[in-house]
Amino acid sequence: MTSREIHAAQQEVERELRGPQPARLTTALTHVLEDLVPVPGTKLRVGIDPVLTLVPWAGTAIGSVFGSALLVDAVRLRMPLPVLLRMFANWLIDWLVGLLPYAGPLLDAAWRSNNRNLRLLRRTIDDREQVRHASVLYWISAVAILVGMMLLILLVPVLLIAWLTSLG
Repeated sequence: MTSREIHAAQQEVERELRGPQPARLTTALTHVLEDLVPVPGTKLRVGIDPVLTLVPWAGTAIGSVFGSALLVDAVRLRMPLPVLLRMFANWLIDWLVGLLPYAGPLLDAAWRSNNRNLRLLRRTIDDREQVRHASVLYWISAVAILVGMMLLILLVPVLLIAWLTSLG
């Protein structure tokens, strides 16, 4: 083993000892969405999220649903509301950018909201002082954020289609 591998293993053990962590499924899903395939000749990696964005509307919706798993995990770990709102803002920007024709996949690959949200989640967990016991207001707010995400994914395309058909 190299010193780099030993250091990585030590960090993993320390992380496990610290307490609750993002679910392995969330971490794996983020990897698939953002970092699945290396771009030859560079240090960049690309996941399926920008590729899904190539499919108008449906691809963006599917990527957004997968990306919302991070927020569900954040609620499970009782992240503070400001952190949830920041994660929601990252998710919302990713979703809106993905709706742009032609430029959407490139901007989606550059924004990488799932990686941003996973880093934010881990950083908040590492600073355990931020994570407090959830109150009723917390749960109401967290559910409102998640329901709002799903309504955006489902209603905006339906309303846009209805508006476009009324023009014709």
